Amino acid sequence: MQTKDHPKTNSTQAFLLRPYQQRAVEWAKCGADGLIIAPAGSGKTLIASSIIKYHSQIGGMAFGWLAPTRETCQQAIASLIAVGVDPALVEVRCPHESVDFSRKNLIIVDEAKHAPATTWRKIIESCKGIRIGFDATPWSDDSERNEILRKLFRDTQFEIRRDELAGVLAHATVFMSTATDPNLQQKIDDQIERLFTDRKRYMQVSQPILRAMCAWEALTEIGICGNQTRNGTAIMLAHRSSATGPTLVLVPRVALGEMYASKIKGSILVHSKMPKKLRREAMEEFKAGNIEIMIATSLADEGLDLPNVHTLVMVSGGRSAQKTIQRASRALRRAPGKDTAIIHDFKDTFHPLAQAHSKKRVKCYKELGCSIP
Repeated sequence: MQTKDHPKTNSTQAFLLRPYQQRAVEWAKCGADGLIIAPAGSGKTLIASSIIKYHSQIGGMAFGWLAPTRETCQQAIASLIAVGVDPALVEVRCPHESVDFSRKNLIIVDEAKHAPATTWRKIIESCKGIRIGFDATPWSDDSERNEILRKLFRDTQFEIRRDELAGVLAHATVFMSTATDPNLQQKIDDQIERLFTDRKRYMQVSQPILRAMCAWEALTEIGICGNQTRNGTAIMLAHRSSATGPTLVLVPRVALGEMYASKIKGSILVHSKMPKKLRREAMEEFKAGNIEIMIATSLADEGLDLPNVHTLVMVSGGRSAQKTIQRASRALRRAPGKDTAIIHDFKDTFHPLAQAHSKKRVKCYKELGCSIP
């Protein structure tokens, strides 16, 4: 994404940083590589832009900014303008574009959890200058991937604690529904075996990994997408919640989102395959209050800036702490007139594995400081 057409800005523009943001900027002034771990809603793009502003005043430096989506690229550019940096000084790119950061003196890596991926890693390793990564949830269950991430940022990190954001994030209450169709466990187990038997003949992955993949697909297909009682409850909750404020419904598949959109009057579905212009317009309409209910797929996992979300309906399921925190944080951002938020999720007792996933999500909600009646 090129930035050369953006207007020049006043580099001396004052911008007041919160104390924890200023501490992160001061830490980065030393010029060393590092990973800044900051909770969702803490203003990571603002911190990153302020770091670039400091180094740009030294002069003679070239800057790069790697972000996962065009939406996060646009947010980066807006943040640079906000702190008084001419965005023409910073090359903001998605990794799927042709990117050469080998001559940059400093690069920002947004959503640094992706850094170990082959394309990301190649771009980052080409930079011999300063590498600063940002993420709310950088670590995964894959120890090898975590080790690569540490090495890319010289095994150095700075962490902003969640308790430092007191007064910045909204307080959320989480309600866990028991709604589900009966007698799904055997159907799911049978589907897992069918998928596993078929795919082990040609998929070049270990059997435990393959079985886990088949299990998740069966849980999603039968336990979530095909679960009429669960979906009926989620639709009802979305209808009811829209009366109290903007509502975001997160679904695992586009087809399920289309079904929800057909049954929820006044809602709109956004997903990564729709035209970018339409997606951007829909988000702006939602933020402006002209759309009460937005239904979204996995594009909401990263960089979806919708601070006005009052109620989140978590249809997607899953056990990933990273994704749970990212998704829950869509509702945790404080906004004018918004001090509290509601999250609706499901206990998913239809299968022991799904119920275990649900318990892991509950653990994440507690770590985020949410109340669970």
